[in-house]
Amino acid sequence: HGIEVEKKKGKSRFGIDSFLVGPAGAIIIGAKLSEFISPEIFSFLALCGLVFPAALLVFSLGVVLRLFRRNWKGMIWPVLLIFWIQNSVTLTIGGWGTSAELTPESKQISIGTYNVRRMDEYEWLEGDKTRDEIVTWLSENKFDVMCFQEFPSTMKRKVSNALGGKEILINYRGSGPAIATSLKIAHYEPWFAPVEDVPRGIIADVIQGGDTIRIFNVHLQSVGLKGDDYDAVREGPDAEQRKRLFSRLSSAYVSRAAQARAVRETVELSPYPIILLGDFNDTPVSFTLSTLKGPKSNYLFDAFAKGGEGLGSTYVGDISGLRIDYILYEDIFKLQFFNTYPVELSDHRPISAVFSY
Repeated sequence: HGIEVEKKKGKSRFGIDSFLVGPAGAIIIGAKLSEFISPEIFSFLALCGLVFPAALLVFSLGVVLRLFRRNWKGMIWPVLLIFWIQNSVTLTIGGWGTSAELTPESKQISIGTYNVRRMDEYEWLEGDKTRDEIVTWLSENKFDVMCFQEFPSTMKRKVSNALGGKEILINYRGSGPAIATSLKIAHYEPWFAPVEDVPRGIIADVIQGGDTIRIFNVHLQSVGLKGDDYDAVREGPDAEQRKRLFSRLSSAYVSRAAQARAVRETVELSPYPIILLGDFNDTPVSFTLSTLKGPKSNYLFDAFAKGGEGLGSTYVGDISGLRIDYILYEDIFKLQFFNTYPVELSDHRPISAVFSY
């Protein structure tokens, strides 16, 4: 009888929660490490960041089951892990609303960003109809500064009219990052990533209420998946397809790591308070975002992590729940409002923020 009791006790220490907490916890640890370890060194960790939200859900379910089973000893390492990843959780599910206190001296600036995917120039959706709907949305949602990625220069006049005649800064003919604003522009210039001759970003110094604010709009390296890659994701990849997908993902992670460092170096040189935003093409728990936010001495805050809620998905495609568009800001700014718009006229959703300072 004593042997049977011991067997039962042993059994009770190992339940379904272990199958959830163990593997999910390992992925979460890998994701957290990916914030500090460059994909140039170990690209597999970056994939852990990609699936962090799913791993977090599974892990949380396992922890709840473990609590029900009153396995207190088994709760020690999950609790320590939860404390370690608090910031990553906030980046993933948002800060659930914030509003800084306004004073009579407070000034405000509103800003948005939207990857318009060339305004559906190649008719990925409905061509002219989609283009007109984007223009209509822009005319109904106006900000002091509106940033675009993949903006076609041929639409400059039409979009300017929709925005009430705002000046649109664009780097070159074709398609690329652009900034539309009615504020006075003191200076603007293109931004080039290392070893590239086509600008990935645009920097504009705008004057609001007598203060100069630097706007840095950037579009980092995309994965560049093709039609057959998306088919593989939808249907389940075979060994060859998995190898190809991993190769493309790894290559993009490595490129973004170098670009993020270059962006951060440019941020450090800014003589003015800065708002860095755009399509970063990476998830919240990533080396890219960690690098862009920078050290505590000159930290950039993520507007979604302060005022967003839910997953804040900005990518519209086969992989749902991905947030890859961001608005980062210095602590001189106080977030009043953040919004992710339920608009599906591109493969991205627009986001916006209002700051006081």
